[in-house]
Amino acid sequence: MDTDNKEQRKRRGIYLLPNMITTAGLFAGFYSIVAAMNGRFEPAAVAIFVAMIMDGIDGRVARLTNTQSEFGIQYDSLSDMVCFGLAPALVMYEWSLQSMVSVGWAKLGWLAAFIYTASAALRLARFNAQVETTEKAYFRGLPSPSAAGVLAGLVWAATDLGIRGADLVYLVFVFTIAMGLLMVSNIRYFSFKELNFKHRVSFVALLLGVMAYVFASIDPPKVLFAGFLIYAMLTPAGLAFSSAMPIDWIHAYAPQQFRRLPASHARGWFTAAPPATSACGQIIRCLARRTAHKQTLPIGPPLTACHGVPAQSADRPVRSGQSGPGGRSRT
Repeated sequence: MDTDNKEQRKRRGIYLLPNMITTAGLFAGFYSIVAAMNGRFEPAAVAIFVAMIMDGIDGRVARLTNTQSEFGIQYDSLSDMVCFGLAPALVMYEWSLQSMVSVGWAKLGWLAAFIYTASAALRLARFNAQVETTEKAYFRGLPSPSAAGVLAGLVWAATDLGIRGADLVYLVFVFTIAMGLLMVSNIRYFSFKELNFKHRVSFVALLLGVMAYVFASIDPPKVLFAGFLIYAMLTPAGLAFSSAMPIDWIHAYAPQQFRRLPASHARGWFTAAPPATSACGQIIRCLARRTAHKQTLPIGPPLTACHGVPAQSADRPVRSGQSGPGGRSRT
């Protein structure tokens, strides 16, 4: 009987260490809001990055110390909403978006901030609902800490350069809405969760890590802003580029490993992208959709069906000028 009571009391308690780290991140997010309300935008931006660090280590600490709990998961999600949903939106509004009153678009300023906040909430809700089924290697949609990093980095870099938020009001308006839409998009971003730091690495890898620290310390505001912006925009830019690339370029510059697929891989680039859900895979599938109507690459198997274009059946690769089924020549 005493044992059952002890187990029940143990289940009712919460783990202190990981939840204290989450609380520290929540404190940083709340401080960011207060600092922005008082016109101290540089500390407000730095506080968001501090919250990002706390958010990155609380889960790892819980796993290392075997102190995971459902309470910690929900608490971390609520903290993320404050730190990466509310705080960046309010900082951007206080720093720049409220200046839209002077151009006659007063409502658009706070509406842009609300779009970002609502998108962050939807992003977190979708993540919590699909956490058991989604791939761990990739995020569906831009992670909310990364979106907050772009906005906070913009504020920090501009403040460091002496640029007022009112001078960048249109750019801030576009950035705020763009980050919100990327969070609720279906674009997959690499999560870095499968990086294993327990394995041995070469001396060169350690040297590259040192150089990364040195490079970041040269000018942290600009380096952080550039890093998060590249992470947020690289995959969408690649998809847009692949959609706009001329067909002849695709045929001329297709990677050799996708030209020389065996006949058993008749699905072509769709299944060949390693892995299919990566940024590379998305771009390759986009290229394949644009070349599907030509049926073949210069050398290699036919492409699969795509958007109403029927796939061709082939037991061997079909080259340019060879006859396919029905005796018709494919060019």
